Amino acid sequence: MRRSIKNLTREELVAWLTERNEPTYRLDQLEGWLYRKDTVTFQSIPNLPKTFRNELEKEFFLYSLEEVAREEAPDGTIKFLFQAKDGERVESALIPERNRLTLCVSTQVGCRMGCRFCLTGQEGFRRNLTRGEILDQVLLVRGAIRAQGRELTNVVFMGMGEPLDNYEESLAALRTLISERRLKFSHRKVTLSTVGLIPQIRRLAGEGLDLTLAISLNATDNKTRSALMPINHQYPLEELIDALMKYPLTHRKRFTLEYVVLKGINHSPKNAQKLTQLVRGLRVKVNLIPFNPFPGSPFQRPSEGEVLEFQAHLRQRGISTFIRKSRGQGILAACGLLRWKEGT
Repeated sequence: MRRSIKNLTREELVAWLTERNEPTYRLDQLEGWLYRKDTVTFQSIPNLPKTFRNELEKEFFLYSLEEVAREEAPDGTIKFLFQAKDGERVESALIPERNRLTLCVSTQVGCRMGCRFCLTGQEGFRRNLTRGEILDQVLLVRGAIRAQGRELTNVVFMGMGEPLDNYEESLAALRTLISERRLKFSHRKVTLSTVGLIPQIRRLAGEGLDLTLAISLNATDNKTRSALMPINHQYPLEELIDALMKYPLTHRKRFTLEYVVLKGINHSPKNAQKLTQLVRGLRVKVNLIPFNPFPGSPFQRPSEGEVLEFQAHLRQRGISTFIRKSRGQGILAACGLLRWKEGT
């Protein structure tokens, strides 16, 4: 049975080549075509012997995903829907911002976390993505935009699923992204978002990965956060903040606190005061995200004025606060909606 070649570690790929008595330089050739060039098929690789290309084709899939739908918004945001070999589907979103092109990738089909403001969380968990399926989102989108003369600059693990709930595969994909031999992204250009799985955050602290860590916070007290995010029952705010206090941030790095603003729920002056107290002693910036409605949601989107007022209250208290501009309006902007529209 064929498997994804990108699920193999460098050591596993070396072992596979050694078993076939291939020369050592074949590894660098192969990794160059897999990760740094936009290879379409194994047979299109010109400097590999045909017998070797046939062997690759017999053993492996070059891509474990295929694009099945794409929608582009007037602001340039593009949502991609990909289908895996077992028929499961996941989304990625390409977001243009000034001189950056950021790709938001998924790490799971569905999600176990059950956050009430998230469509993916309401649909439940199907399975983890493999490292190859995570990476193929990057590689397929990169190939698509390179054909237009553009280059991918940033990758964020903020799509469908909780990356740290799929720890091994997410970390393997991250290491491949920043590997000098493979995708060569700067660690400054890669962000991982989590709802706050404390054991995994502590484990991540010892991995030596100087990436940006984003925390989905969304509330300033345990009662509200537990109502919005069931994981808070298991890992309450005080324990989460303690884990962040002990996380080894490198010089000039800050945590990003993602804060979905829900009309009438979490954006009062009192919330601003509580948030200030909560993060005292942490190097943070806050991203305010006006809620993107989805069918059946009990929440409403705040007005622009309400979001601006909340930002002003936080800035008055010395917290760097930014409003994440809503992208992809008109193409089912909330994560999971393109998949929902396509009936999966």
